[in-house]
Amino acid sequence: MELWPAESTNTDPNVGGFICRFPSGATKQVAWRTGAPITPTLDAAKAYAAQLIEHLSSQALFDDMERTNWASAVAAIQKIISDWNDKLRQRLYSNAPTLQ
Repeated sequence: MELWPAESTNTDPNVGGFICRFPSGATKQVAWRTGAPITPTLDAAKAYAAQLIEHLSSQALFDDMERTNWASAVAAIQKIISDWNDKLRQRLYSNAPTLQ
């Protein structure tokens, strides 16, 4: 499976996600909207991977389920979430007032 981070089409900074392409060529987009960092990132990554597995199962794409290295997929999803969190934190805290 290949994964790419995705951003909002209207540049909404509270929207994030990723696009995945499976070995068969099937693609799926996963997105979220939140104004706060997603934590814990590993739990979120596992939940998104579980949703992908459910989607593949519902579409009878069993070969894609079996050919995907899910441990690597979860790690890649976690990295995408972590990077998105970093951008969100930077945006949130760059506008914070400083103590003098």
